Amino acid sequence: MNANEARVCVIGNAAIDLIFRVEHLPLAGETSLATNTLRDFGGKGANQAVMAQRAGAQVQLFAALGNDEDGERFLARLMEEGIDTRHIARLPCASDMSIVTVDQRGENTIVTRNEAAASYVPSPGAVLDATRSGDWIAMQGNLSQAVTADLLLQAHAGRRRTLLNPGPVCFDCRPMLNDVDVLVVNRVEAAALTGLGTPEKAACSLQASGASDVVVTLGSQGVLWCNAGHTTLIPAAPANAIDTVGAGDAFCGALLAALAQGIAMTAALQRAQAAAAFAVTRSGTQAAFPSRAELSALFHSLT
Repeated sequence: MNANEARVCVIGNAAIDLIFRVEHLPLAGETSLATNTLRDFGGKGANQAVMAQRAGAQVQLFAALGNDEDGERFLARLMEEGIDTRHIARLPCASDMSIVTVDQRGENTIVTRNEAAASYVPSPGAVLDATRSGDWIAMQGNLSQAVTADLLLQAHAGRRRTLLNPGPVCFDCRPMLNDVDVLVVNRVEAAALTGLGTPEKAACSLQASGASDVVVTLGSQGVLWCNAGHTTLIPAAPANAIDTVGAGDAFCGALLAALAQGIAMTAALQRAQAAAAFAVTRSGTQAAFPSRAELSALFHSLT
């Protein structure tokens, strides 16, 4: 890493993922037999931190783990990745966990236990002390509305750059968007936040609400980027998707790393798409993410 590059600080959650592959997603009252199972490390915050670190950024993670064996294993894994874990909180509860069901098309459903994330209130002062002007601070939708709004406000006032990826959509983030430099949402999240039927209209509405840049991910159709009322569609990297779990986090992590390295938005979005396209071709959450060497080859192929 160049000493002049910005650093990445991810504030979010960490969860153990139990992944069940099935022929089709079960209907209400239906029991499906899994064709394969996988236990993996996940949670949107941890996922984005891992991808950003592998993509070349210097990353620190603010998140909560339980005081249990899952928490010990997760902390060791994050340290192996090279992530700064000094601000990981250990709470007197079980570590968060998600049960993920994935069908043959790669579509998924997720049920999450989030006691640790729901109890986690990181200090804005600690975040500012751990970062410097120009660093990127990333948040998702796993922490409370009040905590998210306060941290974004303090980060923006402290001249940190902010990325918000508000999934799962548990509250209306639009009042926070004046403190958001880059908003990343998928098609469903964009519609849920705006009530508008097309990604283009939703993106423009969200950008007008205050976000400097709005990125709407459209899966195989690419990425819509809205900046100052102008929208650009960047075509998707081709991929044979078998598992879409964590693809959005792979996208955000790679995007954060590229922006921290001073890469222009169009090229940064292409890198993010390449990372996400790679991840959907393999099973798992972080297990599906490309390695540092694979990312280097992917990014080199884009130049």
